[in-house]
Amino acid sequence: MNKYLKKKYIATWILIGFGKTFTKLPYKLQLKLAVRIGRLFKPFLKKRVDITLTNLKIAFPQKTNEELFVLANKSFDSACMAGAESLISWFMSKKRFDKIPVEIIGRDIADRIHNDPKQTLLLLGFHFHCLEIVGRYYGGQYSPFTLVYQKHNNELMEHVITSNRESYVTKCFQRKKLLPIIKSLKRKVTLWYAPDQDFGKEHTVFVPFFNKQCSTLAVTSWLVEKSGATVVPIYYTRNDDLSGYKMILSEPLNNFPTDPIESATLTNSILENFIIQCPEQYLWQHRRYKTRPEGELKIY
Repeated sequence: MNKYLKKKYIATWILIGFGKTFTKLPYKLQLKLAVRIGRLFKPFLKKRVDITLTNLKIAFPQKTNEELFVLANKSFDSACMAGAESLISWFMSKKRFDKIPVEIIGRDIADRIHNDPKQTLLLLGFHFHCLEIVGRYYGGQYSPFTLVYQKHNNELMEHVITSNRESYVTKCFQRKKLLPIIKSLKRKVTLWYAPDQDFGKEHTVFVPFFNKQCSTLAVTSWLVEKSGATVVPIYYTRNDDLSGYKMILSEPLNNFPTDPIESATLTNSILENFIIQCPEQYLWQHRRYKTRPEGELKIY
């Protein structure tokens, strides 16, 4: 830990201290305060607000500007709550965390495949705002259980986040290290994989996402081909009254395409259908259309 006792980490330590203190508050109060704090800082986050609106205009061209602004504001509030939910996931005690209600719709699907020694479960997840909190819950229900994540640029935050996650999941795999992921899948260990972010042109194909070409990770088809995993799409939402969460598992995708373009197209189509169910809770703040086909103008 001595390497983290440097001046460059002072702000990070303050944030960690705030997070641990903040999560001692009542659960609903944390989410409501997160929205209040977020609204105070919103004028300084114009770039993220613009990204959100741009994405929503692409996804919902039929909506008026007024409707888009309303949806963008709801999404911003939801994203603020996601910040509090991340702190809850990493720092809240097990005793208090276990009191947060989470309903798994389709639990029988997870039970059947996870507990079958002849099958490997690949949960095809996506970046809905409550990802962290339902991930902790799922990890507490099913073991062994692994996930794929993007490494944090701040070494101290990377250490804190990963070590806390690995207190309730078996292993966190960095997204670029594919060999350990395949080895784990071949050992029949459940994997949570969310391929819906723009990481450039590495291992990606361009396929439609809300009728616009979008750089989409093509790794899912490769993972399935190499491991024979059973793919089950899953999404998750926060109850509007802040009474808890729902995780919704779909039926397994038999004969999941091994062709990268087919699988990426299918993945985006599934995600679109999930988003329509609860559009304000998806991560529109991410530059999903950042990488463009050759010769096409930038969107953001």
